[in-house]
Amino acid sequence: MLAALEDVGRPVRFGPGDILRHKGAFAPDMLLLQSGKVDVILSEMEDVHLTTGPGTIVGEIGFLTGKGASATLRAVTDVTALSLDSMALGRIQHGNPAVAADVLRHLAGLMQFRAQQNEALLAELMPQPGDGGFEIIRCSTLDQLRIAQRVRYDVFCLEFGRSSPYADPVEGTIVDDLDRNGASFVAYHSRQAIGTMRVNLGRDGDFGILPELYGMADTPFSIHNSSVITKYAIREAWRGGSAYIRLFAAIGTYVHASGARAIFIDCVPDLARFYATMGFTRTAPDFIHYENGLSVPMVLDLDDYQRRMSFAERYRRNRWH
Repeated sequence: MLAALEDVGRPVRFGPGDILRHKGAFAPDMLLLQSGKVDVILSEMEDVHLTTGPGTIVGEIGFLTGKGASATLRAVTDVTALSLDSMALGRIQHGNPAVAADVLRHLAGLMQFRAQQNEALLAELMPQPGDGGFEIIRCSTLDQLRIAQRVRYDVFCLEFGRSSPYADPVEGTIVDDLDRNGASFVAYHSRQAIGTMRVNLGRDGDFGILPELYGMADTPFSIHNSSVITKYAIREAWRGGSAYIRLFAAIGTYVHASGARAIFIDCVPDLARFYATMGFTRTAPDFIHYENGLSVPMVLDLDDYQRRMSFAERYRRNRWH
């Protein structure tokens, strides 16, 4: 089983102090540690730490459930690891189904053990301020994706009264080809799906005329090192609140972990100023979007965005302490 994982994994390296995962962040893979030590930080403020090393898989809970990382992972020493994503597991299933079954059983047992271990370690801590009932999930099953597709239909077709060539009024969904390679996220409040957002990585598929409409050739980014938010829909009662910011933050961590350097988006003109406050800049003239109408193409430099968010987080923690 270990040999099979080593055959399909992509080598990655980290130096002492590097963050492999931020708690709450989303990533497209899990990691098989090959050398070095990693500090697993379940609670920074309460100093709840574990140390793990070679032969251990980390990041599996978020990868398998679609939830944000349950702990921050920080390299204590130089660390080498293998990145294991859905395509890597798919290659094992195609080439050796018996080993793939062993891998999936091992991951199920590991995930259950880790979840119980984390719960026990955190059980004695003082309760932390809640998030108001919000939860963000990355769709990792067809059932979860179907929920995202229904939210799209409810917002675009029922609330906005717009038409879409990809709408199915019988199923009450909007489904297009970009779902095959995209990562869809759903925001829940009190277990109700209130919004959704989808991002596609340029390296994973064809975007047709979008690179031309977005003016990518006139930016420092190519389609292969960029991502595009290709769907977003927030239910009326939650527009103007924090649902969009939470969804965008989830996507930001996901695409940054995937190695993308930029996020492209198009928005209605009324929202262009809002995106500018987040760091987006216009890339090309307005164009007509088949669902949104008049649209402004914009881009966000992810490296710059992450630096600003890291500074804000350090400032918040300093104030806390």
